Amino acid sequence: MTAEENTPSPASNIGNSSSSSSSKSPLFVKDGEDIFIQRSSNDSGSCKQSVGYRTSVYKHFESNMRFVVCRVPSPIYTLNIYVPTAVADNKGLPHTLEHLIFCGSKRYPVRGYLDVLAAHNYSIGTNAWTDSDHTCYTLDAAAEDAVANVLPAFLDHVLNPLLRDDHFVTEVYHYDETGKEQGVVFSEMVSYENNEENLSSYHLNNLVYNTSATYAGYSGGKTRDIANLTNSEIIDYHRKYYDANNVTVVLTGAFSDDFEERYLQTIPADIIQSHGHDSREPMDCSPPKNSTVLHETVKFPSLGADAGSFDFGWCGPPHEDVETIIALDILMEYLAGTSSSPLDLRFVERPSPLASSVSVGVNDNIVKMLNMTFSGVPYPHNEPTDHAEGSSDDEENGEAHDCDDEDDDAEDPDIPYLFDDGYLQNLLLEELQRIFDSRFDGDPHALANAAKRLSDGLASKIEK
Repeated sequence: MTAEENTPSPASNIGNSSSSSSSKSPLFVKDGEDIFIQRSSNDSGSCKQSVGYRTSVYKHFESNMRFVVCRVPSPIYTLNIYVPTAVADNKGLPHTLEHLIFCGSKRYPVRGYLDVLAAHNYSIGTNAWTDSDHTCYTLDAAAEDAVANVLPAFLDHVLNPLLRDDHFVTEVYHYDETGKEQGVVFSEMVSYENNEENLSSYHLNNLVYNTSATYAGYSGGKTRDIANLTNSEIIDYHRKYYDANNVTVVLTGAFSDDFEERYLQTIPADIIQSHGHDSREPMDCSPPKNSTVLHETVKFPSLGADAGSFDFGWCGPPHEDVETIIALDILMEYLAGTSSSPLDLRFVERPSPLASSVSVGVNDNIVKMLNMTFSGVPYPHNEPTDHAEGSSDDEENGEAHDCDDEDDDAEDPDIPYLFDDGYLQNLLLEELQRIFDSRFDGDPHALANAAKRLSDGLASKIEK
């Protein structure tokens, strides 16, 4: 029998399940009215077409699990399973659990079955990511039937994983025959936890949020803590957070009008069983009570010592304040959205750049953080270089070098002081004050143009 013949369809799942909801009350019921979003597009010159997006929400009849179906004109159908997962330490519990989810489930115990199923259903496979306040499991496919075929197996892996000890040893942490520490998760974090970007992000979060906040922990896990992690801790973590009460499934694509009736209502009912755990209570996302400006210098391993980076963070509004968040998104787009934006012109697009790039944004945390990152900031070398050894042939022959372009630092008076305490911060604040005083360089349409770029970019992402 071929692998394709082994791939279960939604209909065959129902036929094989004694706990099917087909003859009982609906497994999912409509939760509120549909939400419609309209936008206009200029697809053919001056001809404007109205494009609408319809979103429907369905709630599990017994638990608080929800399905959100977003109908958008896209050739790709996406499945995202969201689980709220808090971080209390640096053990990496949500990250290690994410890896173990793919090792088999009660209904589908064969490791790797999920990806084989996805591959035979017009998909390149499943994936997942772990953040500080949630874990998401994803699937992209070319047809709604493909999503429907994979959905029951994917849900079973998320809600009812095996979490066996032998899987933990292979996937998380063990010693190999030479006595070297190994494990997929451990090896991943060895390189991840010491790179510049992640070290900076971790330390910035610890300055902006309280040390007890979920954003202050290391969701991926630090290697020294992963080495002391046990499988029983992961099982307890799954029991607390991976309950059906906590799960939200988001489906995006050009789904048919009867998709919910044909597929959601035919998911085997025994897959979605709540054990009464509800971890949707508010997470600790509080900022520190101290309002003073905090600084920290973080060293990181690098092949060279020619440049570093600066990360600035400000505690922002809560996620419920949508109007303020959108206003900040527009402002950030104006400040550094293009190469001709004010911060890029001030720090990057100049004869002697003070940074190789500037990126700004408002993160997706429950309590938002405004972030500005200056990458590739030139690091001054004040120590004189000893040319006594290894002098060139030209020098031995008395030939002089043209030194006009050997020291680019001299071309800009700011460069030697960029890493002095508060120097770059003051340059940034001065530029922000200048922008404010000049009312966005006197351009009355500056924010409107930034808002349009932001809107067009969001619409493009939705339709992909």
